[in-house]
Amino acid sequence: MVPHGRVHPSSSSASAVAPATGSSDFSGEMNHSAASSSDPSSSPLYSFHFEKPPPPAGTYVVQIPKDKVFRVPPPENARLFDHYTRRARRRRHCSCLRICSYLLITLLFLAAALAASATAVYLAFKPRRPDYTLQSLAVSGLGNASAAAAFSPEFAAVVRCDNSRNGKIGVHYGGEGSSVAVYYGGVRLASGEWPAFYQGPRNVTTVAAAARGAGIRFSDRMASEIAAAARIRSVPFGVDVEVPVRLQVGGVRTWAVPVRVRCAVAVDKLAADAKVVSKSCGVKVKFLFWKD
Repeated sequence: MVPHGRVHPSSSSASAVAPATGSSDFSGEMNHSAASSSDPSSSPLYSFHFEKPPPPAGTYVVQIPKDKVFRVPPPENARLFDHYTRRARRRRHCSCLRICSYLLITLLFLAAALAASATAVYLAFKPRRPDYTLQSLAVSGLGNASAAAAFSPEFAAVVRCDNSRNGKIGVHYGGEGSSVAVYYGGVRLASGEWPAFYQGPRNVTTVAAAARGAGIRFSDRMASEIAAAARIRSVPFGVDVEVPVRLQVGGVRTWAVPVRVRCAVAVDKLAADAKVVSKSCGVKVKFLFWKD
């Protein structure tokens, strides 16, 4: 037998000796070689065994399933993400600024339109504030006022409302929410309501407002003061009127605005036929475009 497992029958001696040494064994080996030549991997000459080198001492090998391994994105992906995030943030900021600008422009346009409308109304109608004058104040129930007994005074105030300066504006006076009060020395003696009515343009109306009180008591000083004022025929009272007012401008009625009238008045006696000897009235109103 020679290398590579091949037999060269070149010499006759070798062929002669071969039967003596046992041709069955050799033929069996040859047959095995021939049988195994069809599958080289099964031959000992072609069998290889690879082994992984052992890990270094002091180290651990951790095996993770493939489906649990997540790929780390490259750094350029992070830069792209930051770029797109900043761009989206800038877009949102710009859209918010755009919306705020549109709202501000709309509000300015509405304010300008309202100012132009108010100016047009003022120039077209030229509103003027009505004049109010307290003509008389009838008094009853105070003739025997003293500190010893309680009394129930009654007052009837006659007020002249002059709307003659307004040729195109009417005035609605509301009774609900109105009040009429009469004071003496800071003490409220009576209260009531203002009558509801409508006063047309270029109109003058006289209104009587009643006020009543009950269980009123004066101190000794106030009782002596009112008696002395009656003797000199000048008894001072304070009259406060507050009434909600709506303006009628053409076919449009405005919102209700309170009108306050405060008068300081003095009468000559404590009777129903008392006459006003002095008076001064002030009017407060929140209609900014009303002129005196």
